[in-house]
Amino acid sequence: MMNTQQRHASSAAPAPLSELPPRTFETERLTLRAMGVNDVELVYKTYASDPVVTKYLSFPCASHPVDCRPFVHGIADNFDGREAIHKQYAWLVFREDSGECIGCVGFGIKDPSSLSAGYVFSRSAWGHGFATEAWRPIVAWGQSQPKVQRIEAEHHPDNPASGNVMRKLGLICEGVLPDFCVLPNLGSHKVEMVIWAWMRPTP
Repeated sequence: MMNTQQRHASSAAPAPLSELPPRTFETERLTLRAMGVNDVELVYKTYASDPVVTKYLSFPCASHPVDCRPFVHGIADNFDGREAIHKQYAWLVFREDSGECIGCVGFGIKDPSSLSAGYVFSRSAWGHGFATEAWRPIVAWGQSQPKVQRIEAEHHPDNPASGNVMRKLGLICEGVLPDFCVLPNLGSHKVEMVIWAWMRPTP
């Protein structure tokens, strides 16, 4: 059942997208698949329940699969053309060689001309270049949308490995913003974040 704050909508893509994102992407070593309603347990098991993986993320570490349900179902609604509370798209990432789910990449619509992108991977996937490989087609697709003028991402200063991924994909570091947001797994206080962005070149 849809949340009372949700409503059915046409399949028209929301601003700044000219079309709904593809449901699948493939890279040399990975397959990306749109998250669906049956993926709650998989999301929980792959990354959402690991306190180390979720330490610097914007959502609390899940203590039960039901904690992941609102996010997963909201993503599925967006891909199905229904308007969810948060306009976000996310893809689960699977290794081609083993079929193992190792993480998630995606983006949200920040405003009528900007996307906010992110990713999360299980500890078993760290150090193999999977984040860069999986995130690359997502960022490239966002850049292909003519109305998208900016794609941004951020990471905690104590997590510089994320900044390396952002740099490899062509995002530029814009600096550190104090009191940027609350990361619930670090406490209830706002923390500073390092901001990276791609800007569409001026004609």
